[in-house]
Amino acid sequence: MSWIIKSLVAIGVASAGAAAKADALNDGLPNQATRAFISEYDNALAPLQFVKFCMNYDAECAADSAERTLPSGDRAMSALREVNSSVNASISPMQKSTNPMVARWTVSPSAGDCNDYAVTKRHQLIEMGWPKSALRLAVVLTGGRGHLVLVARLADGDFVLDNLSSSVRPWNAADYEWISMQSGGNPHFWVAVGERGERLRATRLAMLRTVE
Repeated sequence: MSWIIKSLVAIGVASAGAAAKADALNDGLPNQATRAFISEYDNALAPLQFVKFCMNYDAECAADSAERTLPSGDRAMSALREVNSSVNASISPMQKSTNPMVARWTVSPSAGDCNDYAVTKRHQLIEMGWPKSALRLAVVLTGGRGHLVLVARLADGDFVLDNLSSSVRPWNAADYEWISMQSGGNPHFWVAVGERGERLRATRLAMLRTVE
């Protein structure tokens, strides 16, 4: 449980520091939707279900104990397509409780929801030798509802594995509002992302300037 407390402390420290550098970081960057990689901003609270998932599947949330290397080019994309397709076919869709106190993310169930699909795909790719830093769970909104997907970070961009799609798509080809995503530096931490993360940072900057 100590990592949970450390995460909460880190959120406050990192948010203040990151917000102070926001103007410099964003100068000259292209529009969000044209970027190959999802823009990351200040630390964010991890979903409660994710915290529970890490308590039940500790190894899934631990950092890599040894250096791992991404497959190259076509091999990487082929593996992503195979895992996305096979997991989508192996888990029967089932509506589960959205109550954070009851909901539970499960690896490789016979039936499950978007959360189970996403963590199962991440688990299988890790078992294939992929680095955890390149496999990041992400919360998005679709039709106003929360949804979990897996983002694979390759050399040429971020790609989405999704139980709602049979294809592996670039992140900006998925019509989602991006909310937050696992940090690449530490699997326990999450960061605000996309336009929402940009707006949150701008709000924090404005608050800091008001205090000054």
